[in-house]
Amino acid sequence: MSSAEFEQARESEEKYHAKLYESKDILEPGSWMSEPVPIVMELLEQVLQEHQDPVVLDLGSGPGRNAIPMAQRLKESGHGRVIGTDLLDEAVSKLQDNAVKYEVQPFIQAMQADVEDGQYEAESYHYIVACGCLEHVSSKAALRDVIARLQEATKPGGIHCLSMNTEVREKQLSTGEEEAAQIELNMSESEAQALLAEVYRGWRILEDEEKEVSIQEEKYEEPTEFHANTIFFAAQKPLSTQKG
Repeated sequence: MSSAEFEQARESEEKYHAKLYESKDILEPGSWMSEPVPIVMELLEQVLQEHQDPVVLDLGSGPGRNAIPMAQRLKESGHGRVIGTDLLDEAVSKLQDNAVKYEVQPFIQAMQADVEDGQYEAESYHYIVACGCLEHVSSKAALRDVIARLQEATKPGGIHCLSMNTEVREKQLSTGEEEAAQIELNMSESEAQALLAEVYRGWRILEDEEKEVSIQEEKYEEPTEFHANTIFFAAQKPLSTQKG
């Protein structure tokens, strides 16, 4: 993808998400934000069994589809905190509003950040979540670099939970005509799986599955249908930082 194509895809994605966050609420019917990703919450339970005061990083958190339910669970346990980051100011503002709405302000922090440029302190997080986020970086090389930095930022025994859309296709609902998919990094499923297997060598694989998804969107002038093969992947860092 050329620089111009990347900027066009980024602009399209920003406009779509800003409009979505303005018109739809999390954890309510009407959009794909109506509930958290199940594996995210399942693995949080594992983290809580192993750590009394976990620090969670939610990348591309949006208005809090996953971050708010995680913060609610931490509130129940009485310990821990979620740092939710997003590129869009609208998402950060909405996450702050939702923290108030759901009464989890002490357990959540919202920050503006681009995942591709993020810098993290070494061994800072027990749990890192990146759902629908990593396909918005500029290249496979950038993806490798992001994951390497996240791995460095993970405490020994910490967990990564990723979902990534691959083989994205978009078509007009009225005509069935294919649109040029406006996604920054549109990898094939096999490419993404091979990359994840390589960069997480030495980690314990907790989840590795694929699911076909189809979502109706209002992203362009005409309503469209979004299709993708979504990879759900989770891995646990070894207690020894040396890879075998």
